[in-house]
Amino acid sequence: MVYKTNFIVVVKCNGKVLREKDEFVTLPFGSEYSLLLKNLDSRRSNVDISIDGQDVLNGSSLIIEPNNETEIKGFLKGNTAKNRFKFIKKTKEIQEHRGDKIDDGIIRVEFAFEKKPIISKQIIHEDHHHHYDHYLWHTTYNNNHETGDDVQTFHSSCCDGQMRSCSIENQNLSVAEDSTHQKDEGITVKGSEINQHFQNTWIGELDPSEVIILRLRGSTDSGKEVSEPITVKTKIKCSICGKKSSSNVKFCSNCGTFLE
Repeated sequence: MVYKTNFIVVVKCNGKVLREKDEFVTLPFGSEYSLLLKNLDSRRSNVDISIDGQDVLNGSSLIIEPNNETEIKGFLKGNTAKNRFKFIKKTKEIQEHRGDKIDDGIIRVEFAFEKKPIISKQIIHEDHHHHYDHYLWHTTYNNNHETGDDVQTFHSSCCDGQMRSCSIENQNLSVAEDSTHQKDEGITVKGSEINQHFQNTWIGELDPSEVIILRLRGSTDSGKEVSEPITVKTKIKCSICGKKSSSNVKFCSNCGTFLE
């Protein structure tokens, strides 16, 4: 989990929150994952996401309502996420065919908060023709006469009563700034099929954006591939004395051995 200026980015695998340590998130090669985004601010946030340097929102942006969160499960095509994010090992064959990119293994989340609140009229309807994971979809149309920006959004209300919101806007993405190369480098590809739907709206003028960077890795510092995702609840057992410690601890509190 990474927190910055009232905004949180979390990587989830099998429904569990993964541990972030020095910008790295560790999960086995072949795992499918999602990104949980939470806006703790009192203003709406506009979010752009790139993975391995690729715009996974297909030229659009997510908008998250104040004090709300949304989980993006995969690559967008139009207004629908059709394939989950899947982390795989960059093998020699993949390197020879695809090549190496400077931002492989990097998740880049750029977010900006709305400058002014927009008074909006909300139209609520239930779509009886499509299955949307038991969501009710609430479409909001906001017209920003000052900027003329055309932005897409959706609002979803889960069956458990928890509100989630997202939206979409045309916007260019920058290449990730951090380019450290990893020997255990992996890449994100299209995984299993899903149907996560989005709808359209407007958003107002934005404040300057900020960036959160996460790196995916599939092995430990010693080069051993991990077999289980390292979650916030994962305990690491010391190989010398057997004491268990939290996954964010580097050294055993009992004997001082470096943990991995």
